[in-house]
Amino acid sequence: MAQGKQNEVLGTINHMKKKGSLKLFIAVLLVGALLLLIGMLGLFDGKDEGDSKNDGEEEKYSEFYEYKELMEDEIRSVCESVSGVESARAVVFFDGVGESRYAQNFQIGSNEKIEYVIIGSGSSSHALYLGEALPKISGIGVVCRTGGSVSAKNELCALLAATYGIPMTRIYVTEAG
Repeated sequence: MAQGKQNEVLGTINHMKKKGSLKLFIAVLLVGALLLLIGMLGLFDGKDEGDSKNDGEEEKYSEFYEYKELMEDEIRSVCESVSGVESARAVVFFDGVGESRYAQNFQIGSNEKIEYVIIGSGSSSHALYLGEALPKISGIGVVCRTGGSVSAKNELCALLAATYGIPMTRIYVTEAG
């Protein structure tokens, strides 16, 4: 039975040779194998270079993390400037990543009204974009050495609350181990 199948395959190949389609079949087979090899090696990641939608989001998050790191360094520096505080490390928590800001007109009176400033006309009209707002700090955690001084911890909480405009209940200071 295997001999019959082998003869059938050989007969099909001979028929393809006569028709000239064997070269086409081999070419398609080679292209398929090449595509499989490229896929396995990961030479193409599937990202369209012309697609900048994700680039804007990546840039937004990159700027956010830079801002977060800057704020943490600033808070660490403020903490270490307090008498009795050493080796501070700060973690900052935010409400969101930031929001797009647009120019607005405010009408104050009996009918308070807020309208976006629109520029352009017809189909090209759009709100005037001002940029991204910095995210608001929602909490701060500090790990530092105070020598166990409760007054130094309270002073840090009061200083951070006043400096960054957040309630003292959203600030936690603990002793480093």
